[in-house]
Amino acid sequence: MSDHRADKLGEYWDVYNAQKERTGRTHQRGQQLQPGDYHLVTNGLIFNSKGDVLLQQRAFDKLSHPGIWTADTGGSVLVGETSQQALVRELFEELGLTVSADELVFIETLRYTDWIEDWYAIKLPDQPVTFQLQTAEVVAVRWVSFAEALANNTANGFDDNDLLHTAKARLF
Repeated sequence: MSDHRADKLGEYWDVYNAQKERTGRTHQRGQQLQPGDYHLVTNGLIFNSKGDVLLQQRAFDKLSHPGIWTADTGGSVLVGETSQQALVRELFEELGLTVSADELVFIETLRYTDWIEDWYAIKLPDQPVTFQLQTAEVVAVRWVSFAEALANNTANGFDDNDLLHTAKARLF
């Protein structure tokens, strides 16, 4: 964790086709992808054993959605990683959480203009959790009720409520 900058523009991603298959090419973040090319993003929704949802406040100098509170944690999948490996890495880097890929419950894959997102749900064990925030990415965290998480998503303009419902149904 030597590089604490948000939005690492020098990182490399595998290039995928619309069927989420690697093309054998790579892409440097910050450069424009060719039409029909995609990069892979991974996101997780974190629950505790009571069904509460972890909200995170994004750093104020992030390129997209600076300072907002969101229920998702994640980022771009680096060259050679699977979406599960990338989410395990992101959870550790951003929140100091150590989880295994076996603890990730797949929710769904969504496609956008030039990226594909794999979504997962994570239920943390009953023991108390200590977060170690990578403040270049996340400046604060808090547990909220499921209803509060839904209201937060509506207020911040994210359309993750269906994902939250599916995640909760798969975990509980």
